[in-house]
Amino acid sequence: MRATLVQALLLAGAVLCAAPPDPARAAPVPAQAILPAPTAHEAAAAMGKGFNLGQMFDNDQHPPTFEAARPKIDAYYDRGFRTLRIPVTWTEPIGGYPLADPDTGAVDLDAPRLAALVRIIDHALSRPGLYVVLNAHHEKSLKEAARAEVLERLWADISAMLADRDPRLLFEILNEPHLENGDPMAPEALRAMTGGAYRRIRDRSPDRIVIIGGNQWFGAGEMAKTWPHLEDVGSGRDPYLMATFHHYSPWTFAGDNQGDYADPWTEADIREPMQVMADWARTTGRGMPVFIGEWGVGWGSRLATPDCNNVRLWYARFHVGHAAEMGMPTAVWDDGGWYQLYDHARDAFNGDLIDCIDGSCAWTGEDRFNPACF
Repeated sequence: MRATLVQALLLAGAVLCAAPPDPARAAPVPAQAILPAPTAHEAAAAMGKGFNLGQMFDNDQHPPTFEAARPKIDAYYDRGFRTLRIPVTWTEPIGGYPLADPDTGAVDLDAPRLAALVRIIDHALSRPGLYVVLNAHHEKSLKEAARAEVLERLWADISAMLADRDPRLLFEILNEPHLENGDPMAPEALRAMTGGAYRRIRDRSPDRIVIIGGNQWFGAGEMAKTWPHLEDVGSGRDPYLMATFHHYSPWTFAGDNQGDYADPWTEADIREPMQVMADWARTTGRGMPVFIGEWGVGWGSRLATPDCNNVRLWYARFHVGHAAEMGMPTAVWDDGGWYQLYDHARDAFNGDLIDCIDGSCAWTGEDRFNPACF
């Protein structure tokens, strides 16, 4: 029954249907139901501010269920957020089992978590104008051994299963490709792996937007090292290609479990990584749009509440003050924990950091470094 349910969701975007065929050989959605695919530039212009469904399908911090995800998605959407990034760990066990075979990359249609994931994707795509970024997240063994064949099969299966979904569904090939000791992957190995997965996606979906990033923690400076050319991903002639990076600068302020929330960060700390990416995109990237897939402050590692004005100011300046001005859509990292904006226990936003993302929010007192920062 679980396989039947998963296949039904993958084929029809419905919750239940009767004995569907193999999703990889599914009949296409009628032509009138398929919208013209936006280019990466058109998508970037529409994605605006977004959020992450963190720690739900990439690890086991939150239940990987539609019931747990839907309130958060709807709450962000109602606040004007138009990008949902769903981090998903496929080839490593979460809750006792993986979503895909670690040795082959073949997606397991019997995996109970898969039905919930597809239902969440379909729910998000049902919201007008909401873009969804699906990735391969904590694939530790795959990255450690540079298992190109596993990554290729994984994306071949994902592409086949979701081929008929709205073009607002974007594929981010491999999140933060560092080794288990934290070192970067070899750039040439990552380019080859990414290129193989890219070709498998293009076999099924010529105009599905594909997202590429650096070779360690998705830092802005990694792009020039990892991608000195685009030969492996369309040679600069693919209008459906987007670059991404993650932004927790300065790490001594924004990083988890070590932040100094009275850190006197400057506007340059926010702007400079964006400028590094913009420079790469303008030159080597041949005008490729840039998506900031993660950003935020791990305030919960040391503070009881998100009541530090210095943290509020960083959120208020990030998207409106810099990223939007540079044409970069963003997805704030919200894991429901240290980087929490949305409280899963209450199904409500915690504090006013959500307001700050729009450029301004109420402070506690008038001082940037109010007592709550210490």
